[in-house]
Amino acid sequence: MIDNSSQWLIQQLQQCPSGNNLWCCDENVLNQIPNAQQWPNKPQFISNRWDIAQQAIQLGFNSEFNDFDLSAIADDRIDHFFYRISKEKIVTHHLINQAFRVLKPQGTLWICGQKNEGIKTYIEKACALFGMQKSIQKNGANYFSNIQKLAMTNQPLDDYDYSQLRACLTINEQEIYSKPGQFGWNKIDQGSDFLIAEINQQLAAQTLPIASALDLGCGYGFLSIASSHLPIQQRVLTDNNAAALISARHNCAQLGLSAEIIASDAGQQLTSQFELILCNPPFHQGFSVDGDLTDKFLRSAKQLLAKQGVAYFVVNQFIPLEKKALVHFKIVKVLAQNKSFKIVELRHN
Repeated sequence: MIDNSSQWLIQQLQQCPSGNNLWCCDENVLNQIPNAQQWPNKPQFISNRWDIAQQAIQLGFNSEFNDFDLSAIADDRIDHFFYRISKEKIVTHHLINQAFRVLKPQGTLWICGQKNEGIKTYIEKACALFGMQKSIQKNGANYFSNIQKLAMTNQPLDDYDYSQLRACLTINEQEIYSKPGQFGWNKIDQGSDFLIAEINQQLAAQTLPIASALDLGCGYGFLSIASSHLPIQQRVLTDNNAAALISARHNCAQLGLSAEIIASDAGQQLTSQFELILCNPPFHQGFSVDGDLTDKFLRSAKQLLAKQGVAYFVVNQFIPLEKKALVHFKIVKVLAQNKSFKIVELRHN
């Protein structure tokens, strides 16, 4: 799916004068990154998505994967800062603040998005922070602004201390830490909770050790934390999102849960196989619904599930996971369902 706002920003990036430039990208730019192999002046590229950061490297960018941590960039160093707004308000506030900090005096923030995403409000806030008169322009469905840094100091936008993990909820009387930028960062997802209740029933009589388990698309680690009572010898948690990996690593460490945390695109880069796979796959790509994500997670599960293993997926009722899964698995069974979700068991044999 083509994101018009990202396409507009890329056009501005390609026409931008030379200088010390920075492009911050999240999932909205997926599969739209241009080839920069022959560019004379490549911008620094930072993404909080592992797959996007890897794509950018392959296309010739100086790319870094982190949770939009710009602390290594000194104040007043950047000439042009390019940003298509994110879905999460706190992330957007964080990056507008960081743009104000790292841009040189008279440096420019190129910011864009669509009306229903709150872009007009973000532009108004950024203009006030930068000491510039409000300037909002429109190109089709895309709204944008080129905001010059005229003020040297100003009150930053409230980003809720974005860079810090924070205790958000309690699971089994244990405080769980998370941060914005990942799906469901401050709540227990209802689908995941439904899956754990069913898993506890399915594996209640399990006495022999489970050699290995994979939390596929782990987020802050809920499925692994809530299944920590199971006799699992080796745990791997993987996600595409930098904030999720930071949260999951912290939570496993503080709970004493031995686990390996790995960045990957829906597990595609993993090489081991697992006796147990737990997965609540996403179906949003940025601001858009993306049905292909379900297929991507199913393909990975096919490769990663051991011959005698079992995978448990939970999805919204409207997603035809059973039909999609029949292409990859011999046994596909709906174990439980309610008004919102269904749990599907997948086996090779």
